[in-house]
Amino acid sequence: MIRVVPYETLSGSDTANISIRDHFRGTIENHGKPSYGLGALRVLADTRISPQSGFPMHEHKNFEIITFVVSGTLSHEDTTGAKGLLNEGDVQVMTTGAGVRHSEINASNKYTRVYQMWFYAEKLNLKPSYADLIAPPLNDQGNFTVYASGAPHIVGLRTINQNVAVMGTRLEPGYTSIYKLLPDRRAYILAVDGPLVINNVKLPAQGGAELCEEAEIHTLVEDTPSRVVLIDVANTFENPEK
Repeated sequence: MIRVVPYETLSGSDTANISIRDHFRGTIENHGKPSYGLGALRVLADTRISPQSGFPMHEHKNFEIITFVVSGTLSHEDTTGAKGLLNEGDVQVMTTGAGVRHSEINASNKYTRVYQMWFYAEKLNLKPSYADLIAPPLNDQGNFTVYASGAPHIVGLRTINQNVAVMGTRLEPGYTSIYKLLPDRRAYILAVDGPLVINNVKLPAQGGAELCEEAEIHTLVEDTPSRVVLIDVANTFENPEK
């Protein structure tokens, strides 16, 4: 089964300086809808930040948060004492655990676009931590680079506290990636830049596709090069907050 989600159909919110479009957001109004979540994934937002703006200090707790910088730059600082600058292609992996406050600011004169993913942590009140993956390798022959994983069968550059994996690659026209999906798992694919063809189903540029009961995922770029982000999650999970 493949559920295609064009970018134009995403709901979200807009302010003077920030535009957010949600592939998933686990809010009350989304309960019972496909956009409520995918396994332990509760937020997947495509966010555009105007120059000289962003998110001032705010708190997160008991989530594993992955941020992928699509374009532009993002400066961050948090109450663990960490600070840094993320550029296009960089990835931040954060365990918010018992609670952390942080800021995310586009201090440049160009627009910044990021994907941000929130996963429930498998345990409550872990020690907060973070890692910036600066210029992680991005394969262009369809082989995925696993940025972060807590899945027992998938090794990532960083380990997170949930049975999920977040990975990416770049496809040139005519190239196909092949990814094996275990029977008890689902995947969500993002067409970061250009359109994709997934198991013969077309996915528009900047859209997403949910896949289940697909033993192999064949992702093809026909004309326009595109980066691909793939999220692999277990079908079921235990929410420690319950």
